[in-house]
Amino acid sequence: MTDDTPPADSTNRTSSTEPTDPTHSDANESNGSTESTEPDESDGSTEASESDDGHGSRFETLHPAVRVVTTLLVELLWLAGRLVVAGGRLAVSFLTERDRRIRAQRWFLLEGRRWAIVGGLVGGIVVVAFALSLTGVFGIDRSDFVTSIFTTVIAGLFSFVPIIVAVNQLTISQLFGTPDDLREQIHGIAAFRATIEDRLPDTAVSPTDPGRFAALANGVLSKRAAELERACTDVGDEALETRIERYARRVITATTRLDGRLDGDRLRLMEVLLPMMGDGYSENVNEARRIQAEYDDLPERADDLLADLRDLFVSMDVIRQYFKALYIKQELARLSRLIAYTGMAAFLVSLFLILLFANGVPAGGYGTGMLFAVSVALGVASLPFAVFFAFIVRIATIAKRTAAPGAFTPRGETPDYIEELRDSSGERP
Repeated sequence: MTDDTPPADSTNRTSSTEPTDPTHSDANESNGSTESTEPDESDGSTEASESDDGHGSRFETLHPAVRVVTTLLVELLWLAGRLVVAGGRLAVSFLTERDRRIRAQRWFLLEGRRWAIVGGLVGGIVVVAFALSLTGVFGIDRSDFVTSIFTTVIAGLFSFVPIIVAVNQLTISQLFGTPDDLREQIHGIAAFRATIEDRLPDTAVSPTDPGRFAALANGVLSKRAAELERACTDVGDEALETRIERYARRVITATTRLDGRLDGDRLRLMEVLLPMMGDGYSENVNEARRIQAEYDDLPERADDLLADLRDLFVSMDVIRQYFKALYIKQELARLSRLIAYTGMAAFLVSLFLILLFANGVPAGGYGTGMLFAVSVALGVASLPFAVFFAFIVRIATIAKRTAAPGAFTPRGETPDYIEELRDSSGERP
C-alpha cells in the first residue's frame, strides 16, 4: 500500500524557518535590549544628576558654617598655644628669678586682691569642669553622679557652720569687758598718742585716722635720723662718722619708702598695715644699742638722738602690732559674713541641681548648654571654699609675720633693704 501523502516541501520548510534565523533574531534581540535599556540609563543619569545637585546644594549650605567653625578652632588653638608658651615663660622666670618669685608670693599672700584670687579659683573650676565634660571625662550625663556631687557639697557646707560660729565667738570675745578694763585700754591708747605728740612741736593733737597717724610717727623718725647724721658730721672719728651715716641712711631709706605708701587720705587699714610689715624695727633698735655700746666718745646730742630713735622704733612696733590685731579682728568678722553669703548661694544652687536631676534626665537633655550649666553650678558651689581659702591665707600670713614684737626678728622677716646693706658692707646681724 502506497502512502499518498506528499512529502513536505523543502521550499516551504525553508521559508518557514527563515524568520527564525539566529543571526537576525540575535540582532533583533540586541536592538530590543538596546532600546529597552536606553530609557533606564537616561533615568539613572537623571537621578544621579538630581542627587549630585542635592549634595552640592547641601555642601554649599554647610560650607560657610564649616569654614567659620574651622576658623574658630584654629584661633582657639593658636590662643591656647600662646597661653601655654606664656605660662611656660612665667613658670621658668618664676622658678629662676628670686625677685619675681618673691613679688609673686607677696602678691598672692598679702597684696593681691582677695576677690581676684577667688575669681581665678572659681573660674578655673568652671573651665576645667566644662572641658572635661565635653571630652567625656566627667560623667555629667549620669544623674546619679551629678546628684552625689552636689549632695556632698551640701554636706561640706554644713561643716562651715562651726567655723563661722567659732570666728564670731573669737571676735565678739574681744568686745566684752568690765568698764574698768575698757577705761584702762582707752587711757593706754591716749597715753601712747601723747608720746608721739610730745615729739612734734607743730602738732598739738594727732589725727585719729590710722594712715595719717602712722605717717606722722614715720615723719618723726625721718627727722630724728637726719638730725643724728648732722650731729656726727665733724666728730673727728672717721669710723664713727661712717657708722652713723650708714645707720641714718638706713633709717631714712625705710621711712621714705613707708611715707610713699602712706601718702593718701582715708586709707584702708590693710593699706596702712602692709607697708609696715616689711620694716625691721627690732633690727634698727639693736643697731642703735650697738653704736651706743661701742663708742664711748659719742657726742651727747647723738646719744640722746639714738635713745629717742630707739623709743620711736618701739612705738612704731607697737603701732604695727595694734593695727595688726585690729585688722585681724575686722577681717575675721568680714570672713564669717562672706562665708555665710556665699554658703547660702552655694546651698541653693546645689539644691536646685539635685532637684533638676531627680527624675534622671533633666528637662533640657544632656546638651552643651546643660554641661555648661552644671559646670557653672559646680563653680558656684565651690565659692565659699574659695573665699575661705583666699582670705584665711592672708590672715594667717599677717599673723605669722612680726609674730615676735620687740628686739627679736624671726628668720625670714628681715627687710630686703637691710639684707642689701649687709651684703654691700659685709656687716653681720
